[in-house]
Formats: sequence, structure tokens, C-alpha cells
Amino acid sequence: MITVNAVSFGLADFSLVFWFVYFQYYWFPHLHVKNFLLYCVVMGLGFTALDLLNPFTATSKLLGMLPIIVLLAVEIGLLAFQNNWQFLPAFIDVSILAYLLIEFVDMLVIAGTIRLTSDRFAASVWGTLTELTIDSVIFTMVAMGILLTRAPMENLIQSMLGRTTEYLFLIFMAVLGLIYILFEYSLQSLADSDHYLIFLAGISGTLLVGLTLSTYMLIQTHLQQEHTQLQSQQQEFREQYTTELNRQLATVRKFSHDYQNMLLGLGGYLEDKDYEGFRQLYIDIRSGWETSNAAELTIDDLSNIPSSSLRYGLYHNYLMARDQGVQLFVKVPEPLTATVATLKEMVAAIDKTLPPIIPSISHIAPSMITLELAETTQSLRLSLTFPVPLDAKVDGKNRVVAERGMLDFSRLQRSLPQTATCTLKTKVHWGQLIIALPKG
Repeated sequence: MITVNAVSFGLADFSLVFWFVYFQYYWFPHLHVKNFLLYCVVMGLGFTALDLLNPFTATSKLLGMLPIIVLLAVEIGLLAFQNNWQFLPAFIDVSILAYLLIEFVDMLVIAGTIRLTSDRFAASVWGTLTELTIDSVIFTMVAMGILLTRAPMENLIQSMLGRTTEYLFLIFMAVLGLIYILFEYSLQSLADSDHYLIFLAGISGTLLVGLTLSTYMLIQTHLQQEHTQLQSQQQEFREQYTTELNRQLATVRKFSHDYQNMLLGLGGYLEDKDYEGFRQLYIDIRSGWETSNAAELTIDDLSNIPSSSLRYGLYHNYLMARDQGVQLFVKVPEPLTATVATLKEMVAAIDKTLPPIIPSISHIAPSMITLELAETTQSLRLSLTFPVPLDAKVDGKNRVVAERGMLDFSRLQRSLPQTATCTLKTKVHWGQLIIALPKG
């Protein structure tokens, strides 16, 4: 075993815990506290102080784990404080991966330092600083190398929340992590520290590669499922779009036939110089027109929305509203840059908002809804404006009540994240619902 002094021990504790906490939150950007790097530093210092002050660190394996228990308790408490309990299984999975990564790199670096120098130098303060510097360089390169995995992992984590797969994967990760810890404690009794470190690094490396491949396979499976779902969704919307085009074509053909009859009728009155009849027919034609300022929405008009699910979901609701005689205006003035998780939350919010109120809006004049999606630096904002009767008023926080009916948004508000805000208000003939989802 390598024996180091308190300074080397404290430096190693701080550095490794700093990187451990950093990688714990690597795929959870929405869980980052303000000044995240400072948070990692504070957690590292707290762990180091507790480990140095703990009298059982060097004498008891079980009681020596007290700093680790406190560290995890603080992090779980923070998740509870932020009302993010649903991310706990995935957070534990990532913590096990981060632990194996830290152990693998650190063991290899220490073993390599011993091989190239000596046990004495590796255990000295200068040796520890050299090892930790190499560790930090490797960890920085790893963090940069896996940067492009953030979106797929975030997408995978969101899709697995609450599903059986999430808990099966947690059990699998926990078992492998426990096996490694048992190996580590068993091998610490070996006298040859060099061989012990190499062997332990080999075990941690094998587990790390295995877990990484397992996670990669899960991501690929999830991406394939999403691709299949998107294809099915696109086919459904193509059929809806075709139906809508056929309806519009039939309307144009009918108008062409009516237009010819109108011209023939007007021409007949002119030929007979019956100006009073001409005037009356003109008035009858005008009174029969149905006017609308609604532009025909196409899927290309929603190009500012990067999420296929949100884009096609909005277009589906537009076609559904048209079928029920409601004009749906969709405004997305600027390209959206919110995370995958935030856009998914917006999809769920819209699906719980539009379909329930469209039948009620179809009986109110004018039958039209304006939906606008916009972003601020902190949130993704949905603004929904709809007509209401003169006697309408807001009842509580989630209902618009009138003599002829009611619009109930309670199901929507129950489904929103704890950090989201929802405002419902009425003004003369109009009601407005505003939802703000914090950006991750």
C-alpha cells in the first residue's frame, strides 16, 4: 500500500472529488446551481475537511465512508429541495459511471508514476501534484471529447423517467459498482501497491468500458425508437395534410363554379340594363361571403421550431382546429434554442391545452386562437389568446367560468414542472393563458 502524508491526502481528496462532482452533473445541465464550478470547489473542500477530521478514515472501512455518505446526502437533499426527485435513479447511474472513470484514470496515473519514478516520489507532495495535474488534463480532455453526447444522454434520461427500464438499468449499475468496491477493499491488503493499482485499474477500466457500451446501446435503441415514432408521426400528418388539401381543392372548385354563375347573372342584368337587379344580386353575393384573415399554415411555416415532435404536434392541432371550424394562428417569431428537455415539456403542455379547449372555442365568435412561442434568456414562453363570453371570469387559478360553459386548465397545471409558472386571465372578450418553462 502507498502511504502518503496529510497534505498529499488532502490534495488528492479535493481534486478527485471536484472532478467527481463535475462529472456527476455533466448530463444534467438543468440541475446546475448558480456558479456551478464554485459549487464543485465547495463540495471538494467540504469532503476533504470531513475526511481529514474523521478519526476512522485510516482504521475502519465502514466508518471511513462517512464523508462519501455525507456528500451523497447533501446532493440528494439538493435534488429534493429543487423538487427533482424524478432524476434520482439516473443521477445515481451517472454517479457510478463518474466514480469508475475517476478511479480508472487515477489508478493508471499513479501506477505509471511509480513505474517511471519510484514509490517514494509517487507518495510525496510533488509526486501527488504531478499525478493530479495529469489527472486534470485527462479529465478535461474527456469532458471535451464527450461534449456531443450531452443532448442524446439528456434525451435518453428524459425518455426513461418513471419507466421500468430506468430501474433495471439502476440495479445493473449498482451491482457492478458494488462489485468494484468489494474488489477495491479486498485488494488494498496486497503488499505490492504497484500490482494492486494496475489490477484495480484493469477492473475499473473493464467495468467502465462495459457500462459505456451498455449506455451507448441504450442511446442507439432510444434514437431508433424515436426515429420510428417520427416516421409514423410524419405519415399521419401527411395523410392529414392530404385530406386538408383535398378539402381546399374542393372548395376552390366549388368557388370556380359559383364564380361563373355570378358572372353570368351579373352580365345578364347588365345586358338588360336592369341596374336595380344588378345591385341586389351584388348585395346578395357580398352577404354570402365568409371572410377570414387566417393564412393557410404549412409545416414549412414552423421552421423556427427545432423539435420535430413540437413542430408536427402544432401542425396536427392546427388541422384538428380547422376541422372543428376554429382558426388557429401560430406565431414563432424567432428560432427556438431551448434544450430537448424543455421542448418536450412544451409539447406536453400544448397537448394538454389545445385539444380540450378547441370544441368549446368553436361555439364562440370569433372562433379563433392565437398561439405564440417565444424565448427569453431564462425561459421558453407559451402565450395562448382565445375568445370568451362577456360574463367570463377566472375562477381560482385554472378555470374560466361563464354562464354558457367553462374552460378548465387544472389538468395542464398539475402536469407542469414545479419550476414552471402559469398565469390565466380574462379581459373583456378575450382570455389569455401564459406558461413559462425555465430553460435547462
